Amino acid sequence: MNGTFVFVGNWTIKEGRVEDARKALSEHTDFVEINEPRLISFNFYIDEDTRRVTCVQVHPDADSMATHMQLISKHLSDGVEWMDTTELEQYYGQKSPRLAELLEPWSSPHVPERYLPEHLAGFTRSTVR
Repeated sequence: MNGTFVFVGNWTIKEGRVEDARKALSEHTDFVEINEPRLISFNFYIDEDTRRVTCVQVHPDADSMATHMQLISKHLSDGVEWMDTTELEQYYGQKSPRLAELLEPWSSPHVPERYLPEHLAGFTRSTVR
């Protein structure tokens, strides 16, 4: 599939587990940085007061996101004990059939999802001038 693919995930951290989440997400980021050279951007943001964390990923295409899902499925097989609830998952860009298949086991009817498949306009810069 052509075109940038963006994922934004929002979670709530269990009471008393913020430090566990910080450590786990830092380790997860290191794993992703080493194993996914095509990924353009991968960032976590946290509001400790509300125990909310958001992940923003920018992939060059849906195939890169599919690779990410394959890798993290194996890497996260021990679970995410720090996570309380998934608040919202957002997907921007056309999902490939492979990506849709890899996302299926992670989907839940109880988690709101926003999916906008068509990229209307815009650009991505890999370096700042």
